[in-house]
Amino acid sequence: MGNSENQMKYPAFKAKIFIPSKGINWRINSCRLMYGGFILLITIGFIASQLSLSLSIDYLMRTLLFSLLGLILYASYWGAHENQKKFGKLEGEVRISLDSIDFNDSLYSWSQIDQVKFGVFAVVGEILWSDTYPIARYYGGPAYSQGVNNFIEFMADDNKVKVFFQLETPSHKVELRRMMRLLFFHDRIDLSTTYLGLNLEFEEIQELKKAKIKYLEDQQSKFSS
Repeated sequence: MGNSENQMKYPAFKAKIFIPSKGINWRINSCRLMYGGFILLITIGFIASQLSLSLSIDYLMRTLLFSLLGLILYASYWGAHENQKKFGKLEGEVRISLDSIDFNDSLYSWSQIDQVKFGVFAVVGEILWSDTYPIARYYGGPAYSQGVNNFIEFMADDNKVKVFFQLETPSHKVELRRMMRLLFFHDRIDLSTTYLGLNLEFEEIQELKKAKIKYLEDQQSKFSS
């Protein structure tokens, strides 16, 4: 009965699981195109500088070098508009509640779980370079996130478990952070593990501690009444 009441009062956080693929990703993207062009440009330029070339060969080499420069500029433009496509697939769902962590065919109650870590980063379509350092977008893309770098990691039965999941919208990220606060308030996780996901400053950590005390007092008051 108590568990069902918790489920009604505190909805579980749910997200699509991202499963990274093994092996080598041979797909071309703007970043690989850019750095491949840089390597060829430097290599060919160095070789040409060490050799005595005829006029016709020298012209061909210069044409090739300018073509590579154009390729690098194109890769920079492409990267500034490219959507991330991580090497892997979206499959299954992870569900995090006050009772357990459930994904695919695995269910872990919080009594089994230890050393929890959250990684909370970008959502789908979020820009990956900072407005305070915009030149980073010219280093090669993609510019926009697929939202699958987020994860929860923990120890269970002496095994490390790490699940990547997709954050689809800013409000989806808010749902996750709300759940993380509830997990902290209910002693499922502690501040050191919450910190990575909530990105808290020192003052915010103190506020969260105060919020937990007030939350517990409110819960005790409701229980007493």
